[in-house]
Amino acid sequence: MIKLHNNYKDVFRALRLGFSLKKLAMMIWGYIIAMIGYVFLSYIAYLSVGWTYADIWGAYRLFPVPETLPWFGWIIWLIGAIYALIVLLITGTAVSKVTFEQLKGDDFYQISRAFKYATTQAKSIIMSPMMVLLFIVSIVIAGLFLSLIGAIPYFGEIFTGLMIIPAFAASLFIVYLIVILFFTLLFAPAIIATTGNDTFDTLFEVFSMINDQPARIIWYTILAGFLAKAGTVLVGFFSRVAVNVGANVLPVFMGGKFIDILYNAASTFKFTVPYWCPEPFATFSDTILNLIGGSTLFAPPSYVHVNIAILIATVLFAIAYYILILFVVSYGTIVWFTGATCTYLVIAKKKDDKDLLETKEETFNTETTLEPTSTQ
Repeated sequence: MIKLHNNYKDVFRALRLGFSLKKLAMMIWGYIIAMIGYVFLSYIAYLSVGWTYADIWGAYRLFPVPETLPWFGWIIWLIGAIYALIVLLITGTAVSKVTFEQLKGDDFYQISRAFKYATTQAKSIIMSPMMVLLFIVSIVIAGLFLSLIGAIPYFGEIFTGLMIIPAFAASLFIVYLIVILFFTLLFAPAIIATTGNDTFDTLFEVFSMINDQPARIIWYTILAGFLAKAGTVLVGFFSRVAVNVGANVLPVFMGGKFIDILYNAASTFKFTVPYWCPEPFATFSDTILNLIGGSTLFAPPSYVHVNIAILIATVLFAIAYYILILFVVSYGTIVWFTGATCTYLVIAKKKDDKDLLETKEETFNTETTLEPTSTQ
């Protein structure tokens, strides 16, 4: 078992613990599964409003991020986005579970076992943020009902005036719940991976973390987020250097054929940042994509018609291109989930004086059910 410092120093372990072929394979696989559903439903959203496959491919390639759609198109796209988020949260729980077992001393915890654990906990993973969202929606509906009463002549104005203080309190509570929702999305995978909590226990832990350790959770979250971004930039930079090395060596004898393959592969990827995207995320996305592929990812070159052999090579290069991008993004995501796991372990120790690394695995009923202990 790894001995923790039980302070901010443990969050820095995320960079080292995150650099694992096992976790990279898990995260890349999770992104692929998430992308399959997202891309399918995004294309359906555009097809439903009259776009053709050629139009969608020309504007967005394989990863549509819409800016304007009719309401039913937005609903279809939103279902795809929620599906992708759920898949990534489940994958993050599996990554956090592997990290937790690694910290306990088990460096050989199986990928299949981690994913099986995460999928059996899917209800808690999904319902934890969903419950908070339902609370927010219910309060908003109550506000709309108050607005409806307020439309009644004479009585409505007086009643609204009497209810203005409770309405303000409800609005303030919505702000608080939004903060809870944010941290639930960030830390639910780590909490569930380390404790096996159900929905309500997970939410209780999030409330407890925010109320009992607000300064620490904010500071550690910022630190883990910084490390995730730094790790992504670092891996992106070295990946770009590696690509440049290959791009300078392979054309020596292949000549223009390699350039055709490389540019045709680059033409299959395009990323657009919608206007509604938060500026920090847009800037960070630009930075990462510029590190990996530069302007070709925002304005890819035109496809060059070639023979069948180069076409096959182009397909293989395009697949490698997407895997490279997923590799860079996956490392940053792993660093976040690993950092969140270390953060929760430290905060649990601080607020409850409970060392989760000393908890016996048999106390997790789900884990015991999945993998019975050998009697040999």
